[in-house]
Amino acid sequence: MDRIWNALRYGDSETRKCIGSVIFFIVLGIVLIVIAGLTGKIGIFIVGMLCGVIALIISQTFTLVEDDFVAEVGKEGQKDSVSSFSVKKLNGVSSSNQNKNDTKKEEKSKKEALDDKKDKKKDKDEIKDNEYKDADRFASYNEQVLKKVKRKYHVKKDHRPIMIDMSKTYGIKECPAFIWRVHSKVFILLLEKEPRKICISREMIHNVGYRPGVKADRSKEYVAFHKENLITNVFSGYLPDYYSSKVKNDPLKVKNLYTIYPDICITNRSISQVMDLLYLNFMPEDKITVSDKLNGYFKRIYAANIMYKDRAYSITEYKDAVEKVLGEMTYAEMSEKEYSTTLANLVKGHMISQEYADYYLERRK
Repeated sequence: MDRIWNALRYGDSETRKCIGSVIFFIVLGIVLIVIAGLTGKIGIFIVGMLCGVIALIISQTFTLVEDDFVAEVGKEGQKDSVSSFSVKKLNGVSSSNQNKNDTKKEEKSKKEALDDKKDKKKDKDEIKDNEYKDADRFASYNEQVLKKVKRKYHVKKDHRPIMIDMSKTYGIKECPAFIWRVHSKVFILLLEKEPRKICISREMIHNVGYRPGVKADRSKEYVAFHKENLITNVFSGYLPDYYSSKVKNDPLKVKNLYTIYPDICITNRSISQVMDLLYLNFMPEDKITVSDKLNGYFKRIYAANIMYKDRAYSITEYKDAVEKVLGEMTYAEMSEKEYSTTLANLVKGHMISQEYADYYLERRK
């Protein structure tokens, strides 16, 4: 019952349609059989039995497949993982022997998965480092394989390519991926040696976090992208940008990463794709954004300026973001002093030009 309830609660429209059809015919059959018993009409009883047979036939045309799903539960907004299920269509009606075999395979796969989790937990970091440093891990992908993978995992047409730098929760490191959304779910297909799909409730992803100045040895990162193949050609434009460390004589580089729930770190070249897809806002937490001396309009342009400097925004995207904020500020209820001071601070911080400030001063008048 838990499987069916979670499938109805968190499943997509296809899942609900299949399970709903079975439940409908079962309920209808029971109702008709009860009516037949009360009225003594054999015809109604036969129709009720037929409804039961139809429900049985429909139930044999699909199976429930467990998803890796994170959802928010509880009145106080506690975050927890739940088992969500989606339907997988079968080619035909399964025989009883096939069902038994499927049950045995399912039990065996669950046992193997449990054993795998125990083994991975034993020395997870070392295993992941060795796996992701394998320079040939994308060699098996070509156009035909990638098409089959997209079809198998039901990747939507409006998916976005991104680069995930790391995630301890999901054991991800330096992995290209596709991200898309279906109703209240966000799906991420990880193009590892073996593709892996994860699913997160959209309500868990409230905004974008920021991790600036992450130290990195560039020569040891993204080793698989040193070889040319389909995956590296498609995703090379989403690799992170590296900057010199502010520490004197530090040989390491630094990179700026953006995060979404729970700890999925996305490269600076990818984050705009995620924000556009999920309609997310970005506001870093630093001494500028927590200051009471600066208003929200200044902070929004400050955040956009960070993304522009990180090359997450193009010059056009940054210009659009700035003009949107300044346009709102022009008609906002604030004193003339605060308005002119905000423009002056933006010019001082090299976020807008003096020409822009003069234009919006005139526009305010």
